[in-house]
Parts: sequence; structure tokens; C-alpha cells
Amino acid sequence: MTTKTHRHILVFTDLDGSLLDHDSYDWSAARPALARLQAAGIPVIAVSSKTLAELDALRASLPLSEQRVAENGAVIADGHHAPQITPPDYATLRELLADIAKQPGMHFTGFGDMTLEQVMANTGLPREDAALARRRLASEPLLWQGDEQALAGFKQTVDRLGLRWLRGGRFLHVLGNTDKGAAVRKIRDDYRQCHKMPVTTIGLGDGDNDRDMLLAVDHPVIIRRKDGSHLSLDERPDALITDQPGPAGWNLAIQQLLDSLGVANDG
Repeated sequence: MTTKTHRHILVFTDLDGSLLDHDSYDWSAARPALARLQAAGIPVIAVSSKTLAELDALRASLPLSEQRVAENGAVIADGHHAPQITPPDYATLRELLADIAKQPGMHFTGFGDMTLEQVMANTGLPREDAALARRRLASEPLLWQGDEQALAGFKQTVDRLGLRWLRGGRFLHVLGNTDKGAAVRKIRDDYRQCHKMPVTTIGLGDGDNDRDMLLAVDHPVIIRRKDGSHLSLDERPDALITDQPGPAGWNLAIQQLLDSLGVANDG
């Protein structure tokens, strides 16, 4: 049996398609690894495109840390202070997107344009969860309905406004000048300063919007998708690529990394 480590280890994880099954949102296959992390006192920090309201609801059943990152890095919360929001706020962002939509070829529908029923249809979420997904603070997921040429123009316009666009599993996300990687680095640095000890970071994700997070951690894990494909991360040849998709792959990757880091397995 290995001995419990005294180093500070932080696990940063995407949710949809990673810790949560892409279609069913089930996470039971990751239960053994989550239990091992909890027993070792290692926080699991959600870094998600989900809203803060969605993450708060998930924490009722998932053993996630109070520290959490919502809306692709635009919102950081710790459970004790007001959330840190990267500007612009949601109302201002919606105004900027409305101006873009007036330009030729800019055909898209954001969450703020959808009814609750349309959000349910486009996400597969039940009514209560879809309502939480609409409680946005600083980013807008949208469905692009124009052609590829217009999409290139849209991205250029977003860049020119000092905003970011990120491709998620289902939507194109627009937010302020931040990303998951920036949020991960901030939390890591805060831990280092607070504990005055080195911090080892693990990151797990499956989508393009996870790229910055995976580049920011010591041990990146690429979760394989259900169709067998996976994110390419040429900058990190050391990245672990799971054999299985979703929470099953998440579970095995965490177990393997904890073994390599000398973390006790009392199960």
C-alpha cells in the first residue's frame, strides 16, 4: 500500500463528456476515483461551461470542491466570497452580440434568445436544469446558423471587441478575455501562496474549450469521446489519453495518476 502524500494536489476537471457522461450526465463510473480523492483530501475543482447555479446544484450529489470555475473561466467562486466575474457582464455581452447580429450573414441564436423549452431541446437537459443553465453571469453559448465564411467574420469581430470565443461540445461560447486555463493558473497560484508549498495539478477534459486548462496543468488528461476520437494536444506529448470515454476513462486516469504520485489507496 502506498503512503498518503503531503504535497498539495489539485484536480481540475471538465464535466460534460469528462466526469459526466456526454448524453446521460451520469457519473457513477467515476465513483471509485472520486472516493479515493475524497479520502486523500484532494479537492476536485469543476472547470466547466456550466453556470454557477448548475455547479451549485451538482455539488448536492457530486463531491466537488467549493472552489469552482463556471462559464469557461469567466466566473470563479469559492463559496465564501462574491464570485469573481471577468467583464463584460452578461447584460453587456448580450448587447454586444445583438450589435453583431445586425451585420450581414451573422445568423446565430444565443441562450438569451431561446425559450426554456428550446434550451431543453438543444441541451437535452430536464426543465429544472435548463432553467439553471439560463442563469448566466458572463458568457453566452450560441448555436451558429450561418455559413463558414460568415463564421470566420464573426470570430474576427469577437476578437476585435476584446472578447473570446470557444468551441464547446454543443455550442460556440462567447465570453470576456479569459479561459479555463487562466482560471486554473489563478487558483493554483492562490493555493501556492496560501500553503507555502508546491502544488501539483491534474486536469481532465475532452473538448476544444478544455485546451487552455490542459496546457496549464502538470498532468493533462485527454478524455476520449464516445466515437473513439480525442482532442489533439501537440504541445503536450506527455498528456495521458484515456482508452475509455467519459467517467469510466476519468476514473482509470485518476487512479493511474494517484498511483504514480504515491497517493494512498485505502479502498
